[in-house]
Amino acid sequence: MSRTGIVLLKKTRRRRARRIGVMFSCSHVNTWVPAGVVSPPRTGLVDETARIRNLICFIDHFDSFSFNVLAWLRQGSPGARFLRVASDDLEFIQRLHSARFPVVLSPGPGHPLEAHASMNLCRALMGRVPVLGICLGHQIIGAASGWEIARSSRPFHGSRKKISLVGESYFWEGQHQFHAATYNSLVLTPPIGSIDSIQSGDTGLKIVGTCDEGEIQAIETSGPVKAAGVQFHPESFLSDDLSVFRDRWLQHAADWLATQSSATAPLLIPS
Repeated sequence: MSRTGIVLLKKTRRRRARRIGVMFSCSHVNTWVPAGVVSPPRTGLVDETARIRNLICFIDHFDSFSFNVLAWLRQGSPGARFLRVASDDLEFIQRLHSARFPVVLSPGPGHPLEAHASMNLCRALMGRVPVLGICLGHQIIGAASGWEIARSSRPFHGSRKKISLVGESYFWEGQHQFHAATYNSLVLTPPIGSIDSIQSGDTGLKIVGTCDEGEIQAIETSGPVKAAGVQFHPESFLSDDLSVFRDRWLQHAADWLATQSSATAPLLIPS
């Protein structure tokens, strides 16, 4: 591309950024995020915990779909604020261990067992705060609960699969089957020796959705403060309208936040 073309492309991106939202930068990426999303800078942090009542932390594993997921979540709760935290921001993620805010674990490349910070965060927060995991995030929830990771029998990125719901579900109540887009080559499997194929022993994590190949596509916990994971991408244009699932999780997060005292553990976020 010519120098003139590069300059025009940069100007176009700046104009688009002003329309869509705000620009942020982290350690190794510069890109755009939707309005209503903030990102913790490396310096200049202030303690804002007491006045933030509708904050949801979004752990970004640098997936190409991350901002699509953020935009999809924002559609379900325009008043919520999402704090985007890079999955390699180890110092900030460590702070989240003692914070009390709902957490979304984004899709991303790689193996869940390599996402050490997110795995540790999930172990620390599950059962204490509402958690939502999509694709890699779904696998992190399962792996953090002692479930195993296996190769998918039919890895095909961008496929549209029929998902069948099984057992009782808080987030999928009233739904039975739908189609959704999958982009994964790994899947969760229950630990050997679990009570049965649906419920997994002490963790309270249960299978609530599978595809025709029998692979796990949706999980959730059964406790009062719930975690939910989906292997598919609910925000994808290839998926059916899954806003009911999104809205139920966001409502669960909002209801839980409403019960929390303003004297939450300190969390530093941008002013």
